[in-house]
Amino acid sequence: MIEYSAAREERALAASRLAASAIFFVGGAGLTVWATFIPLLKVRAGLDDAQIGMVLLCVSLGCLCGMPAAGVLRPRLGPIRSGALAGIAFAAAICAPGLGWSMPLLAGAAYLIGLSFGFLDVCINAHVSALERELGRPIMSSAHAFFSIGNVSGALIGGVLIGAGLGIPAGLGIASLLLIAIAAIASSWLWLPEAHVREAHSTSVFQLPSRTIIGLGVLTVLAFIVELALIDWGALYLVQVTGSPPAQAAYGVAAFSLAMAIGRFRGDRIVHRYGEVATIRVSAVIAIIGIAAIVLAPTALIALPGFAVAGFGIANMVPILFSLSGRMPGVAPTAGIAMTVTIAYGGGLFGPPLVGFVAHTQGMRAAFVMLIGGALVITALVRWIIPRNLRQ
Repeated sequence: MIEYSAAREERALAASRLAASAIFFVGGAGLTVWATFIPLLKVRAGLDDAQIGMVLLCVSLGCLCGMPAAGVLRPRLGPIRSGALAGIAFAAAICAPGLGWSMPLLAGAAYLIGLSFGFLDVCINAHVSALERELGRPIMSSAHAFFSIGNVSGALIGGVLIGAGLGIPAGLGIASLLLIAIAAIASSWLWLPEAHVREAHSTSVFQLPSRTIIGLGVLTVLAFIVELALIDWGALYLVQVTGSPPAQAAYGVAAFSLAMAIGRFRGDRIVHRYGEVATIRVSAVIAIIGIAAIVLAPTALIALPGFAVAGFGIANMVPILFSLSGRMPGVAPTAGIAMTVTIAYGGGLFGPPLVGFVAHTQGMRAAFVMLIGGALVITALVRWIIPRNLRQ
């Protein structure tokens, strides 16, 4: 009987890991589907680069509201129901920009996407952190790999929908329905042992962050700005700088996301072998090389390898930082992740408008050069921020 129960629990953990990965997939696909429509949304609403930056700022504002909501709802709903709600709500929000015929409507839709994604981000990362502790091995990078696979799929789906000539509401509506179905099916397989469920019900995420948490949050801010800028602005960069058609520009985001997925599937082994600090520093250098290649590329075809190199470089930064936050001594995993993510998105508020302002005043290439500076700061600070007692 004991052996049967242990085997059944092992199968349930494996299924729960796959379900959480599927919801990560939904998150990644949703973000890039709507990002590939940004050039069309920009033209339809008559916006410039600075205004698009403000629309993307609304995504970050929504995330900041969604994270405290996760802190309130996850203990009340429990980790299973909150994870299910997070995936389905985010998938449904993806269709909202289809109604964004003006700046206020598009900003409101972006806020709704951010609100639901912030809720999803905390709930599913906390779920994977609990699975890591139960399994006794790192799985965060490989779980985030499905987010990157979702990015690739979302970019490809967006390119196909745009290329097929579907209107913005129809294209985003079809993508939203598909992602809702995936999230609903995955939710039925989410599971955690009873001890983790009780912990989630009794844990509050409202704690004052320590200096280490603040430091991890700062690193995550910089990594987020680089990662999200390449996703949110990648298609627009290729359209404006290289003259690529919108449907083809989506493949730059796809190349970036595919390389991220490959890097994340290898990430757990790389971290185990070389440690967090060395992995992050080398990753930042690779990202710098990739972004530099994008900036110097005269055509979209030549820029695509740069997107791939940058994706491979940025791949494991955020998963490593989330994993570290989830195992802070004396801090509940949900609390550590929630604090780091909130700091990251709080600082990330400045990312979209800053990129938009620089692109509007100095050009899109100058905005991407700025991302190189962010990666350089990561290489300089990471050794001093991550304490030895957290390193593997």
